Amino acid sequence: MTPAAAVRAAIPRDVADLLRALRTAGFGAYVVGGAVRDVIAGRVPADWDLATEATPDQLRALFPNATYENRFGTVGVPTGEATVREITTFRSDSGSSDARRPDEVTFLPRIEGDLARRDFTINAIAYGLAPGASRRADPVADGAIVDPHGGIDDLANGLLRAVGDPAERFIEDALRMLRAIRFVARFNLSLEPGTAAAIRRDAPLAARLSGERIGAEIDGILAAAAPARALQLAAEIGILAAIAPALAAEWSAEVGTRVEAVGGDALSDAPDPLGRMSELLLPIADDEDVAALLESWRRPRATVAAIQQIRALDRAVAAAESEAERGHLDGAALRIVAAATTGDPRDAARQIRRRAAAGRASRAATALLNACVQGDEQQAPAAASDLAVGGDQLMAHLGRTPGPWVAALLARLVDDVAHRRVANAEGDLLGWSERVVASEGRDSIA
Repeated sequence: MTPAAAVRAAIPRDVADLLRALRTAGFGAYVVGGAVRDVIAGRVPADWDLATEATPDQLRALFPNATYENRFGTVGVPTGEATVREITTFRSDSGSSDARRPDEVTFLPRIEGDLARRDFTINAIAYGLAPGASRRADPVADGAIVDPHGGIDDLANGLLRAVGDPAERFIEDALRMLRAIRFVARFNLSLEPGTAAAIRRDAPLAARLSGERIGAEIDGILAAAAPARALQLAAEIGILAAIAPALAAEWSAEVGTRVEAVGGDALSDAPDPLGRMSELLLPIADDEDVAALLESWRRPRATVAAIQQIRALDRAVAAAESEAERGHLDGAALRIVAAATTGDPRDAARQIRRRAAAGRASRAATALLNACVQGDEQQAPAAASDLAVGGDQLMAHLGRTPGPWVAALLARLVDDVAHRRVANAEGDLLGWSERVVASEGRDSIA
């Protein structure tokens, strides 16, 4: 199937309706950018963007329910209950005081000028009909590919190339450098030498980007099936030093390889974005430095907390592996630690698998993993909430008032049940609690 035929077949019905409405009104009508690229690459587009020479005012007149809340010529047209398609007027950009957004936008009459302002050739491909085409021509059935910068060939050859002069592209928008790394990871591309040289020169500009933008691109890189080469590239051309100096200072080629191994498609825990992020930041020794970096990337508080929990659990797993190497195999204790650390005892097995995938596990990891998996399958208690008795029952049965002793006794009962010293049944636990208090002294559980 030719690229044109593939795009033609993939255009959603509501997008086709918008293209036809534009064409009927006498305007050029194209789908453009990422959707065209994804279809040609054999992927399913996440969204479809349209382009035309119609101005925002003309678009709002043509689509009365449209919204226009920016100065860049992009109008949002609702086409369903939860779907808004963006139509952007052909434009050129000039100036970029903040190395992110254009200072001035000029609307253009033809698609070729619009494609010339885009970042990479693989994103500068359009499909549709020009303004001069017959109004009777159908922009879907009669449309054609517009590829003035050779994006289709670059995609086929596995090459990421900046449109026009790469020296200008990254000064215009520093985020494009991070996007380049993401595209390398997502499409398994190589950087064209001139494009790579321009990024290496302008990499320090990435430090000026908003943390939220940086964090989103990092998430995108880690979501790729094979991010190792892209991460190594980010380190080699200076991007990593600009956005994560503490990580760049400790970087080695094996880090990217380990990140890629964690959460791979063939693993039971895939996808595993938190596991990959944790592995990426593992070279940074200090937990506070890791939290500071994640916060600078504007990652959600829940993500920051989860990464800290994974790091703490990883240390616990490493210690448990060392104990197992010395002959003390205790999966039950590790599941209890996992439940206390992350709230889920199954995370013990999950973290062992991450360490094994990354090549960081010891020889005893397999036996420790089997013990944890067995506990998971048997739903063995690992937290006080798993017990057949609660604190109120213990206080009533023992005739004692509330205090720290309750939590200490519950923790002792969890350990005893997990190690099969007592059955997880109300009568057994109440009787066992009497024996614990009697043997250790009434005031020792505190």
